[in-house]
Formats: sequence, C-alpha cells, structure tokens
Amino acid sequence: MNGIFALSQSIRAEEELDNLLILLNARGEWVPAAPALRWIFEELARTPMEFGESREYLAHLDLHVRVAFVDPFRVKFAANLPNWQVFIQRWSLDKPRA
Repeated sequence: MNGIFALSQSIRAEEELDNLLILLNARGEWVPAAPALRWIFEELARTPMEFGESREYLAHLDLHVRVAFVDPFRVKFAANLPNWQVFIQRWSLDKPRA
C-alpha cells in the first residue's frame, strides 16, 4: 500500500484524546509525548495494516480492527482498505499512572 488513508474519529474519541493531552500537560509529560502522537497519526495515514496488532475483522463492514501501543498512548482503530479510510475508535494511556 502506498497511498494516504483518510483519518476520522468520533466526537467521543476526540474528547478522549483532548482529555489525555490535558492530563499529560498537567503532569509535565506533553513534550515527550508529542513525537509519539505525531508518529501515530503518520502511521495511521500511511500504513495502518502494518501498525499495531490485529484484533478482529468485521467482514460485513470490511473493517480490520487493530490496536497500537506507542508510549504513552494506546489507540484502537479500524481500517477500511477499499475506501482508504481509518476510523479512530478509542484513545487511552498505555500504562495508567496513579
């Protein structure tokens, strides 16, 4: 695959990411986390089927559900190859800290 996938996410996923960024900023961890976030978006747009781990295939929707861990983030996404679309489903911290 050598194209660019369109990325989209639900409002809930957007809010999850916003809340994570606020939390990381409050902890003083935003600066080291920024390159990880940039890399996640680059990989999702370029090579989603090589990024992360396969979780399931939803044949009726032609969606490959995957999860990727890039410290400090965990992202769950689904790739639709025929339409060159990636749907970001969930954001969380890879390792929640107290």
